[in-house]
Amino acid sequence: MPYQRDYYFHIETLWNEPLAGQYLVAFRHCYEMNYQIITGSETLIESWDNCFIDMKEYEKAGQPEGYVWGANWATAYPGFSPIENSAKAQAWTQKLNKPMQEVQVEADIMRINLVYSTWDIRKLNNETGLISQVFFPFGE
Repeated sequence: MPYQRDYYFHIETLWNEPLAGQYLVAFRHCYEMNYQIITGSETLIESWDNCFIDMKEYEKAGQPEGYVWGANWATAYPGFSPIENSAKAQAWTQKLNKPMQEVQVEADIMRINLVYSTWDIRKLNNETGLISQVFFPFGE
């Protein structure tokens, strides 16, 4: 968010109509966050050059092998998973006397854990242009 307490994910889905589109999933009162890269060191070394943080520079470099940080999107698989009986959430619940939860988000080569109080989701539009280029539906 434009302030530091809450965090959001801008997601695009191919959920069944009329649910397909772009959403903001907001986690409110986030007081602990962990960001971890979960790929091997080979990918990180391969993606070390600064051309990987800027799409124009990456394309100008001939689209070398590696992870393109500058794409500014990632496939969220397996996506959002609640952490049941989270020790971190329990500790924050005791500190604040407010119910807290933990969620884990896995995407491409990263894992993010957030300890938060509440969450909400808001549909922005029906756009699916990006995800439609990445995923191809199976035959019907």
